[in-house]
Amino acid sequence: MRLLEHIPLFKQLEIVNRLAFFKEFTLAERQVLLESFGCLYLINKDRHAFKRYEKDDRLYIVLSGELTIYSKESHRHLGQILPGEFVGEGAFISHRERSTSAKALVDTIVLAITSEALTRLPNVIREKIKDQLIIGMSARIAKLNTHLEQS
Repeated sequence: MRLLEHIPLFKQLEIVNRLAFFKEFTLAERQVLLESFGCLYLINKDRHAFKRYEKDDRLYIVLSGELTIYSKESHRHLGQILPGEFVGEGAFISHRERSTSAKALVDTIVLAITSEALTRLPNVIREKIKDQLIIGMSARIAKLNTHLEQS
């Protein structure tokens, strides 16, 4: 994973403006988030964003590309993370080690947010991030329930 330091802010804004995760954020809020509290990383195809059992509690929002999530022991595919979706919320929220691994299926750009950065964000931005996490986690639970009912 390589830190992307020289992407102009207008390019970063162009990317996040297209994603559902940020639809409730004003332009000014998106700008504050990108300028002050998030780091963009490039994960090259077939490289890991993180591996199971690592102590990395960053939340990753996929801006472009695609990640696959899998269980390391069985290499069992657990899901895909597409642009506008996030991964790493378990470690992010509970400050525990990673329970799965994430690998890029194509070159992928992610926005990484630490829990420390989240606490420094203005309240309105922090609440919007939390709202999006709740919405996303709720959608995952519904999808899992559907999958279990069909099994």
